[in-house]
Amino acid sequence: MRRRVVATIAIALGLTLLTWQVRVTGLTNIAQGLAAVGWWGATGILVLSLLRFAVRATGWSALIPVDTPPGSSLAAMIAGEAAGSLTPLSFLISEPTKAAYLGASLPSIGTAGALAALAAETFFFGVSVGIYVILGAAALLYAYPVNDTVRIAGIATLGFMAVSLAVATWMAWRKPTLAGSLIARVPIRRVSRLADRVRAFERTAYGSTGHASARIGVVVACAAMFHLFSFLELWLTLWLITGESLVAAAFILDTVGRLTNVLFKMIPLQLGVLQVGSELVAHAMGLAPGVGVTVSLVRTMRVMAWSVVGIWLLARRGLAGFSGSNGPKVQGSKGPSTGISEP
Repeated sequence: MRRRVVATIAIALGLTLLTWQVRVTGLTNIAQGLAAVGWWGATGILVLSLLRFAVRATGWSALIPVDTPPGSSLAAMIAGEAAGSLTPLSFLISEPTKAAYLGASLPSIGTAGALAALAAETFFFGVSVGIYVILGAAALLYAYPVNDTVRIAGIATLGFMAVSLAVATWMAWRKPTLAGSLIARVPIRRVSRLADRVRAFERTAYGSTGHASARIGVVVACAAMFHLFSFLELWLTLWLITGESLVAAAFILDTVGRLTNVLFKMIPLQLGVLQVGSELVAHAMGLAPGVGVTVSLVRTMRVMAWSVVGIWLLARRGLAGFSGSNGPKVQGSKGPSTGISEP
């Protein structure tokens, strides 16, 4: 019931913001922008977004200590993102879903092993996101005479991401078992047993970068390629809508989308907040009214299209694919905080 209430509130908030922004912008401007993208443009956007999935899946596979079929890791990535994009629980659903999907195909490591490698890959990817957003915020503040609201938001973004990168550096150096230590502070015996399992998982995740077959260089390169394809996707979208090659604007709007995804992950599809934020920044950069909203709506429709594919993949695999003899069973409320069993 609590999850349904949270989901309802999140969706209602997003729809309210979206409705308000569409009314302010005007349906005509948005419709013209969407029409300018067209079917060929939409195909190019989907291809670039597929490449983004592919490089993340490749980076994940580079930390798995057994041979991983590329198609399986790619399907797992798409399926997990679909599960996370459509629910307020987002990250808590998407990552275990990816690991369960792939773990069913890798009995030697199972779901927990796949999740540990995914957690390590996500750490590197998170660091790359922090750097990418910092560069985008700096570019906005340097290249455009923005108003006070956008300037304050840009400075706050720089500070937030700088602190996040400092914490990430400390974690990479010290390798702390933070989640397990926090859970252990709860004075309940059953929770204490859970803390031990979480600590063990965290150590496994750290170990994913230290085994002989781990390819850290591949992970770093894949994170960089992800942002390159993301930028190209945004540049293509902006070019189709405006007819101009706006490199700096595309880069900055892409970082706005990345930051929105980080801060408002609990809102399905970041509906509403992405449109408002994109239009605010687009206006600050001097783009025509409706460009920011339209760019963000194209992104939302792209996410929805891949979500349909991900749901189809999950339906085709079925529940048996996650709990059969080929992999560890999903434990539900009896498992650790990740929602899966240990191998």
